[in-house]
Amino acid sequence: MSDYYARRLGSPQYRAARARKAALIHAVCEERLAAAGHVVDLGAGTGLVKSALEALAGRPIVGIELDRAFVEDPSRMAIADLLALPVRDRSIDLAIANHVYEHVADLDRFFGQVRRALAPGGRMYLTAGSRFALMEPHYRIPTLSWWPRPVATGLLRLSGRGRRYEGIRFRAWRGIVASARLQGLELEDLTDRVLVTQTARYESRAGRALGRAARMMPGGVRRRLLRWLSPQWFFLARRDDEA
Repeated sequence: MSDYYARRLGSPQYRAARARKAALIHAVCEERLAAAGHVVDLGAGTGLVKSALEALAGRPIVGIELDRAFVEDPSRMAIADLLALPVRDRSIDLAIANHVYEHVADLDRFFGQVRRALAPGGRMYLTAGSRFALMEPHYRIPTLSWWPRPVATGLLRLSGRGRRYEGIRFRAWRGIVASARLQGLELEDLTDRVLVTQTARYESRAGRALGRAARMMPGGVRRRLLRWLSPQWFFLARRDDEA
């Protein structure tokens, strides 16, 4: 982890953003959070979003995070690899994967693990950043994730915010959906619904402003454009053997 990223994690702005993310997840998943028997936060990171979501939902949530040093709130946290989930088959009623897919080394295997773990009727809430988002969210450098790895590393070094751009693997909309489908998951795209109903909960002022502007477009046009231009997408995943 670079010094720049470490400073971001300790800032008041980062903590406020975690609370806003938890509120957004709760707004989208409130009914499922209330009804689910077992809820797991995949790639829970610091644990701050998980803790805030627990307070909002009034229920315990188990977090899974690979990097022990990254964890700030260790309550109900397991240190484990998302590519080898330490859970029984068909045991998770609601999985939360909030901006974590780009950090897994093998997206196909991750989706395969999720399919194995989802209980009958279970779902995964997935928030996924776009490779072609104008602002790369980890280092806050425009277009950083657009470039081949050597070019991105060069831009990162020039910025003084890090030495190597590695361990981050953003994809386009089609790549995410295709990988999930290959592993037996169907993704329902909630991005337009979230945009229309939850713009006020978006993390950045710019995002909220763009969201309000996008809502003025005709719905069909907006939904098509979101696949290409949205900096992030919201999905609900289910096993492909369920209606």
